[in-house]
Amino acid sequence: MTIKPFFCTLIILFVSVTSHAQTLTFYAEDLPPYHFKNARGEASGALIDLARSVLSHAQLEGQFEIVPMARAYKEMQTQPNALMLSLLKTPQRSEQLVWIARTYFADAYLVSLADSPITIDTLQSAKQYRVSTIRGYSSERFLREQGFNEEENLVLVSHYHQLWQLLYKQRTDLVLTNTLTLEKEIVSTGLDPRGVAKKLHLTDFPSELWLAANPKLDAATVQKLRASVQHLKQSGGYQQILARWKLATPQSDK
Repeated sequence: MTIKPFFCTLIILFVSVTSHAQTLTFYAEDLPPYHFKNARGEASGALIDLARSVLSHAQLEGQFEIVPMARAYKEMQTQPNALMLSLLKTPQRSEQLVWIARTYFADAYLVSLADSPITIDTLQSAKQYRVSTIRGYSSERFLREQGFNEEENLVLVSHYHQLWQLLYKQRTDLVLTNTLTLEKEIVSTGLDPRGVAKKLHLTDFPSELWLAANPKLDAATVQKLRASVQHLKQSGGYQQILARWKLATPQSDK
């Protein structure tokens, strides 16, 4: 049977439209109040709300997956329509991904137990202690680049629950963490947040969290997302979402 040119054109157009209408998948780790699974098992959080508002304004379809950080990053690297809601923008990653818009910020600290006698004034002075962070995070790369290793002073775990349990059981000495979610993480682990103290602010650690995407994401989609985030920030919608979740608005977005 011979396929007429008219029908060939229809098929080509259908395939083209379908390929550009594929659902976007936003990946994020379990990190309340930014993104987490609620009691019903649904994706929830401030940046989930932000992404939903962005999708609505851009007239795009999207779905959300709450998974460990290492898997989220792998999915974004391998799936053309995959994005991450809050990825730290580091020099190593800057040329590898598409950076759509800044979504929030994070300050990094080395944290110990409150009654710990540890005194440190530089990251290098922390090398004599066991320092923990989450495997697959940019904090792991940062510590390795500063000379930390698993044979001597680096302890890696897969979830923040393990991170705090190790510290409270004194199986590690210091935790490298984003202190914006510090109290919520510790409480959700069933521990008392008054039991920790900040020891060292790591000002050299990247602090900007971005909506990032696979470099193969359609350029028109990238532009729609970027414009929608900008619209939300200029219209006040972004600030309203943060206020609803009791989060401070970054100075640069006020």
